[in-house]
Amino acid sequence: MTRVLSGLLIGCLTAALSQQARAESYSRPAAPLTWHLAGGYSAPSGQISDYLQGGWAFNGGFTYAPNGSPLGLRGDVGYSAHNATNKFLDYGAAVNNVQVDSGTGTFFSVSLGPLYTVPFIGRSNLYGFAQIGLYRSSLQLTQTVLFAGTFCDPYFGFCDSGLAVGDVVVYDDSRNRFGWNAGVGVTIPTRFGTTYFVEAGYHRLLGSQPLQYIPIEFGIRF
Repeated sequence: MTRVLSGLLIGCLTAALSQQARAESYSRPAAPLTWHLAGGYSAPSGQISDYLQGGWAFNGGFTYAPNGSPLGLRGDVGYSAHNATNKFLDYGAAVNNVQVDSGTGTFFSVSLGPLYTVPFIGRSNLYGFAQIGLYRSSLQLTQTVLFAGTFCDPYFGFCDSGLAVGDVVVYDDSRNRFGWNAGVGVTIPTRFGTTYFVEAGYHRLLGSQPLQYIPIEFGIRF
């Protein structure tokens, strides 16, 4: 995780330096309430990384910070999706004594917590945040099978009997969990009043077997 965050900050520094040369004449005062959207890569961490591959993440939410105050409140709704590794497929086949063809792991979160912002380079800012939240984790394995039935064309209304390929869930571990997350990022303002940002976070879902993942996202505030 340390190497990931260090690499992110180096990249942010490079981007901020290049942006500084073009940011001499613009920077609007930040509004107290802003919205943000972001997406990027999500890396499983810890034990779950043996069972899930790297995937993608999407995040949206708000930040409220009174003008002139470095301290604000941030809320997020996030989603992260991953495909199963071969180890996870083999585990499901051994436990259920059936063939397993594919699998997924998804994490949905709603979280809230403080955000602290400080000046960085030029007109860019460095920020850090920490949140607590409610998570929904879902780990599923499926088997591809043939289904027999009657199928109808939705346009012409023609129906016929036959076989169709479909997936049957053979393993499902879905549950609600409490958890927390923290992260750092850099914002880069634009002349249009919006702000680009890049950030890395660490999410930990609590339980007898904690789940962890690290999203690295690029986004926009408006």
